[in-house]
Amino acid sequence: MKPEYDLVLPALSDSLEKALLALREASDEQAAVDACDAFLWATGNNHAGTFYPVVLGVLPALEQILVSGRAWAQRAVMEALIDLGGTFVPEQGDETYLGVSVREALRTFIHSLRRHLVGLATGNDARARSAIDLLELIDDQTA
Repeated sequence: MKPEYDLVLPALSDSLEKALLALREASDEQAAVDACDAFLWATGNNHAGTFYPVVLGVLPALEQILVSGRAWAQRAVMEALIDLGGTFVPEQGDETYLGVSVREALRTFIHSLRRHLVGLATGNDARARSAIDLLELIDDQTA
């Protein structure tokens, strides 16, 4: 059975492509913050704390950055996932896509990252703190 988040979505917008590139290339704290913000704007309304179904189409790219990206890129992805999986909600009218709950598909994906996050949660740097925060969110949601 295919994971719920593995849905066919329309082509990515130019702003989303640029946001993913910024995530991949984040090499310092400011670049990571800017990339995270750009990604949250490209996938929803960062100010309102909402996301659109298009977020499901980029989840494999986020996992790839989390697994093999540089430290600041990984941190930017984790910070975006903390927002998306925590306080953000689907934009009104976009709660489902092809009959699947966008929020539940997103959470399922985030929870599946636990195995990657455990290794990133060691140390005392910004990346480790983000990994710890994301693990706590996952644990809180599964408790």
